[in-house]
Amino acid sequence: MLLQFIGKDSGFGEKNNSAYIEINKKLILIDCGFSVFNEIKNKFDFNKYDEINVIITHLHNDHAGSLSQLILYLYFVFNKKVNVYSKCEKIKEYLKITGTPLDSFTLYSDTKNIKFIKTEHVEYIDAYGFTLNIANKKIVYTGDTKILKPFLPYLNDASEFYVDVSKNGGAHLKIDDVLENLTQIQNDGTKIILMHIDDKEYINKVTNERFVI
Repeated sequence: MLLQFIGKDSGFGEKNNSAYIEINKKLILIDCGFSVFNEIKNKFDFNKYDEINVIITHLHNDHAGSLSQLILYLYFVFNKKVNVYSKCEKIKEYLKITGTPLDSFTLYSDTKNIKFIKTEHVEYIDAYGFTLNIANKKIVYTGDTKILKPFLPYLNDASEFYVDVSKNGGAHLKIDDVLENLTQIQNDGTKIILMHIDDKEYINKVTNERFVI
């Protein structure tokens, strides 16, 4: 896998769903939920990075709950400014009300290497997945989603597809409903990596362990 995971739990788990990649003295972190700051504070030597980037898919607490804490920590302790990538409508307001100084971060939306994909998660919050071009490869990452359709047009040239799945569905993809689709996608050459897991035993059983969890 290109991405490594800090946690893969669903919203009420102990380790929030969050991934990262280190490349060319850059750190790219995907989502920064309430448990993430404590996980990464001692995991990384932040002094070695020339650039620190955080992609935020949506503003639920298990995806953005310690974003401000991380930015403040890097700003005051390491004198580093964070690049935040997000299309969330309330991201500026969120950072403001959590006391994040404007000069401690730079906010971006779509870039040359990151393209956000609007999806459906819950009615009262906007949510996005994205494509990321890195290390001469393209990955597709759903973030939290209850539909698969928005991501399908981006998979033809993707090497890896990171997919939010659950046992019961609702605000997330129900594994039983998308199993056939995911199997076909992987058979067509795109590796499937499952994430945001609420019941690992059940999902392993249903998928017959054919995907990475």
